[in-house]
Amino acid sequence: MTKIFNPKKADYDGMQLWLNPVDKTVYASPNAPTYGFAESGAFPIYDFNAHSQGIKTAKDTFGADSYVHDAFVDADFKALAEDYVSDIKAGGRQRMAALRSSTNSAVDIVNVWETVLGKKDRKYAGKNLAKEIAVPNLLISIDKASKFTGMTRMDEGQLSQLKELSYTRQNFEAEKYGLKFVIHEEARLKNVHNVLQDSIQVASNKVEQRQSFDVVSIANGSLTGQAAIGVWDTYAASGNSSFNPLYDLGTAQLNIEGSGVGGMMNRIGMHPLDYARYMSNTFVRGVASTSHSEVNFEPGTRELPAFPNSGLVVDQSIQQGTIACVDVESESTIALFQGPQRIGSAHDEETGDDKYFIIDYHLAALVNSETGIQITGATTPTAI
Repeated sequence: MTKIFNPKKADYDGMQLWLNPVDKTVYASPNAPTYGFAESGAFPIYDFNAHSQGIKTAKDTFGADSYVHDAFVDADFKALAEDYVSDIKAGGRQRMAALRSSTNSAVDIVNVWETVLGKKDRKYAGKNLAKEIAVPNLLISIDKASKFTGMTRMDEGQLSQLKELSYTRQNFEAEKYGLKFVIHEEARLKNVHNVLQDSIQVASNKVEQRQSFDVVSIANGSLTGQAAIGVWDTYAASGNSSFNPLYDLGTAQLNIEGSGVGGMMNRIGMHPLDYARYMSNTFVRGVASTSHSEVNFEPGTRELPAFPNSGLVVDQSIQQGTIACVDVESESTIALFQGPQRIGSAHDEETGDDKYFIIDYHLAALVNSETGIQITGATTPTAI
């Protein structure tokens, strides 16, 4: 008698599957990890750090042939996944039963994560204006150090002044974001497109879009303002630019690095059109030694010509005419706290539809206002 599918060895029904961003491991948990994964009673089942070192996760809709055996942390889950792969390969009734069985939903969800985590193209670069910090729980506490002043001159016989660091605790709570999409039975059976993988790619882009939007919102509205010395895209009768953008960037750098908190200006964000205006400025073109301006309008992070040691973030969600100057390293201006993520699925037996949802906990927050400057009035905005 032909086997329909092998029932799983462990019951994951009712368990939530969470990705811990700190160790890149999927955990099965009865509850959300509000105070951490240990407190929620979660146990690990799949390690994506081990996964990334070998073959990609197996499932015919994802174009791979076998699971990375070393990535399994839970033996029961490993047995379930291996049976699932076997049933899929068998085809026919066995394959259909495996696809429809709720016992395989945990394996299916891990497959979804494989695609989300494996996405390499970044369409939304605004999040690179923040320092991304992985946190395993929803409640976040960080300590901000208030540094003592420098050395003082001492008279003969005078004792040095005793100084000590003081800390201010900042408390945050990750915010919850989610989206849900459906794969209709008809679309899956027609097999014209890989609807599941295409849908996951779109969904993962939407997660990234939201994170970038939150970071840029802080850059647009919460940084200390600094009026531009002059408009970068104005020209004299000679055809040369009237003002040098490097003066504005240099002033912002001096203000940030002279704030006394130890910050460094190492990331600059601007709208693609402002990047074009910057590159067209004759002062910049002269320093950059280019006969003509070459502008890549694609969102991303790259070097900023004529201003070394500061990375450039180009994103169209940044307001035209404003230039964000921040620290993303030692004394980061904006933090993007990446909390746990959860993916789930549900099968509608009547319609044959499969529904998937992605829950993402994150928070963009201003943590060091002293190390961020927003240059205003730098260019003349264009209606688009």
